[in-house]
Formats: sequence, C-alpha cells, structure tokens
Amino acid sequence: MPDLAPAPCTPRQAEFRREFYRRWGRENCIVSGEARHAEYGLFRQTLSIKCVARGAETYFVDRRRVTVRDDSWLVLNEGRTYGSLLDSRTPVYSFSIFFRPGLACEVAGALRRPLARLLDDGPGEPASIEFGETLRSHDSVVSPVLRFIQREIANGMRDEDWLEEQCQFLAERLIRIYVRNDSLGTQLAGVRPVRRAEIARRLGWATDFMHANLTEAIGLRDIAAAARLSRFHFLRLFQIVYGTTPATYLRDLRTRRALVLLESTRLPAEEVAARVGLSRVSLWRATRAACGGGVRAARTHGARAGFLARG
Repeated sequence: MPDLAPAPCTPRQAEFRREFYRRWGRENCIVSGEARHAEYGLFRQTLSIKCVARGAETYFVDRRRVTVRDDSWLVLNEGRTYGSLLDSRTPVYSFSIFFRPGLACEVAGALRRPLARLLDDGPGEPASIEFGETLRSHDSVVSPVLRFIQREIANGMRDEDWLEEQCQFLAERLIRIYVRNDSLGTQLAGVRPVRRAEIARRLGWATDFMHANLTEAIGLRDIAAAARLSRFHFLRLFQIVYGTTPATYLRDLRTRRALVLLESTRLPAEEVAARVGLSRVSLWRATRAACGGGVRAARTHGARAGFLARG
C-alpha cells in the first residue's frame, strides 16, 4: 500500500510521493496491496470502487462509517471527500480502482445515443451521473470485471491504454446497474427528484446497517430506524426498490458472508454460523441451496461470493 503519511520519510519515499501526487487524480489508477495497518485522512477523490479480501476496510463518508468486506464492494463518487482505515492483526488485501476525472460522464453520455447516430452527430456531450454510495454484494455484472482487472494487475499488467479500456468497460457496467436499479423513477413518478434521491439515500443507510450488523439480532424496527423511516413506509419502499423484503435481503447477506468464510478459511461450521448470525441448520440449508451440498461442498467447490472468489 502506498505510504503517503506526512511524517518524515526516506529520500526514496519522498521521491515516490512526488511522482505519486504528480499523477494522482489526473488519470486512471489502481491502488492495491496487503497491509495490517493503513490510514488515510480526508481527501477529495475521483470516482472509485473499493474491494477487500481476507478482512475489512472502513471508509469515513459524510460522517458515516462504511466497512467493505470480502463479500461487498463500494462506489464513491467523483468529488467525494472521505478517509479510510485498515487495521487488522492479519494482512488484509485492499484493492481500489480510481477513474480519471470525467470518464463515467463520458461513458454515460455515449450510452444515451444509438450507435447509428454516432457518425452523424459526433461524440456527443458527457452526461451527469451519480451512483448510490452504499455497499453492494458481489454480482455477475460488475464483480467479474473487477476480478479480471485484479488478476491481470497481480500478474504484472502495467499498460495504461489497457487500463483505460477496462475502466470504460467497468463504467458501462456500473451505469447499466445504476439505470436498472433506479426503479424509484417509475414506481414513484409523482415524487420530486430531490425526494426520490433522499429516499434512495435512506434505503442505502438501511442496507449498510444490515451489512454492519450481521451477527446482531436485528429486525424490521431496527433497520427502519437506521433509515429514519416508519416500519410501514420503510417496508413498502424497500420492496419497491429492491424487489424483496428486508428480512430476505438480510438472510441473503448472511448467506453470502458465510459462503465467503467457508471458502476462504478453515473455521468450524459452528463458528462461521455464529459470525454471520445464522443457526447451524440455516447455514446447512444455505450451503445446500448455493452449492448443492453441505459445508464440505462449499469448501471444495467454492461459493464465488467474495472478491477473490475462484472462477
């Protein structure tokens, strides 16, 4: 991990920092590596995606603590000011992609135009876009691109043109998820855009609360309180936006976290179940549904639920 602390440094570190800041925030960049402790103060950044393996990393955004773990990833928008902390007894692998300024807006503008009109109308204007800054479970759309980029970088890829291509592919997939998940626009067409944005933000607080409290006995009252909504209105809005109930969403999160632990550690099944807030029977049922077998099947074949999952 880059050592950018302001404390006195060696001539080699000083040279690295000069080169780092000469290019930082102006081009696509990847920051990755293992560390037990890495702390960065508040800094205004470009659009970025955060991933972690074998541990957790916490980001401080708008007076919130958002913790990324093996089974989740986080988008932070261009111009966002935030800090981060990684602190662990064992090495944690951190992986972040920073997009050059304006890249996502360029891709969003291009996606609004049909290919048949590109030659006649020119490249077109960039389009403003802002992503929800909440934790997302690894999926089949964005996560495969993240894993591919990580593997290539780990194998020595250092081509900046290649990284530009990959960042454009990744931005396109982010935008397609953003559009697909923006069901508030159609379901609540009579609500002003500012109010829709506030609803989406509060529901994001609720999903982040669930991610952070998997081991706790939380229920609808607690989750709705995290969103600062009544239980009735929260349940109704959550079903509209996410297409499922909070209880099902929470159970799926616990299952994903359990599958990651089974694949990446040798913890006993009872301890895995306790760490994610599931009973031993619920864990067995979850592994049967995901892998076609019990705990042994999950360990052998892999859950593919985490950032560095096999496959």
